[in-house]
Amino acid sequence: MNKAQNPKKVVVVGGGFGGITAIQKLRKTGVGCDITLVTKGDVFEYYPALYKLVTGALAIEVSVPYRKIKGLKKVHIEKGVFVSVDPARQVIILEGGRELPYDYLVLALGSETNYFNISGLSDLSLSFKSVKEAFRLKRHFCELFGTAISLSPKDAVSKLHTVIVGGGPSGVELAGDLTHYLRGLAESFNVDPSLVTIDLIEASSRILPTLSEKVSQRADRRLRTLGVNIYTNRSVMGQDINEVTMAGMNFQSNTVIWTAGTRINSAYKSIPGVEFDERNRVIVNETFALSKDNHIFVIGDGAATKYSGLAQTAIHNGKYLGKHLGRIIEGKSNEPYVPSPVSLVIPIGNYWALFIHGRHLFRGLAPWLLRSVVDFKYFFSIVPFWYVLKIIRQGAKYRRSRTYCPTE
Repeated sequence: MNKAQNPKKVVVVGGGFGGITAIQKLRKTGVGCDITLVTKGDVFEYYPALYKLVTGALAIEVSVPYRKIKGLKKVHIEKGVFVSVDPARQVIILEGGRELPYDYLVLALGSETNYFNISGLSDLSLSFKSVKEAFRLKRHFCELFGTAISLSPKDAVSKLHTVIVGGGPSGVELAGDLTHYLRGLAESFNVDPSLVTIDLIEASSRILPTLSEKVSQRADRRLRTLGVNIYTNRSVMGQDINEVTMAGMNFQSNTVIWTAGTRINSAYKSIPGVEFDERNRVIVNETFALSKDNHIFVIGDGAATKYSGLAQTAIHNGKYLGKHLGRIIEGKSNEPYVPSPVSLVIPIGNYWALFIHGRHLFRGLAPWLLRSVVDFKYFFSIVPFWYVLKIIRQGAKYRRSRTYCPTE
């Protein structure tokens, strides 16, 4: 039986940057194969911009239905939660016991929140790692400000106190955007904006601890100018309903936003014989295959490769692996993966950002505009031109309306 009659089955688990890019690249090779995407939801969520959903963007601006994405129209989309894999039978098991066979399996499961077993955080803290979580946080703010008008100034200060835990890029970006959004929200509810407090907590000696000290200093200065209070060398010990406890101090707050910890998806531990590095990432070879199984590949945050953990790296992984799988199916030789250095753009408040490229650092309006260009460029790469125009028009209409607390 020839390949056309019995095409290879490629199963991609995870509909994020790496998984989508791998499918698109494999489709572009023109190789005949049967591709299935396994994903928890119906939409691709643009994680780097999800914080904007809290502070003024529409869902359409940060998420796209999978069926709208280029290259996915002829892909089987299986909605489900990955549980484990049986390499001997070459099947994956989904929640509920469903099984899917594969010839080649791509695991792009990404990361999940790590609360480090700190009391109260998993139940009481808020986040924005998905559209659903971001909307929940937005509703939370609207409810707080809706009740603040009837409170005394002392009680309102406690009620409107926001604590962001984690001084990495996500925490810094959110803190910068919240300074403008929450004060605008206060005015819309006739609440004194001076009652709004935003604190950023970081366990290390400086914010953005994985970047250079110069970058940290610039970000610190910008946030303080915007009115954000920064506390470093502070580890959160626990959270109660209206209080967060740190070593040596307590804060009264109804809003604790956790951005401090992530770990690779725990489902990777279900793979028989898988090996992990010192950061608990999956050890893969030069083509992203497991050392003991060349039919299973791991890309993105979970792969123990240079620069992993960033969207740019996941996209680069996906481009390589899609092409690699196409060549494998055709019986051709392959070249090993070459890591690509990454650049970072970190927006901090309106019309201002940091751009880090190697040892070079730029700040101000130009990097902020660059980030907007990068975001739109990516959307142009995955959806049709008309869809991007629709996003732009609806987003502009929404912002003109100045609706701080719309219904979903």
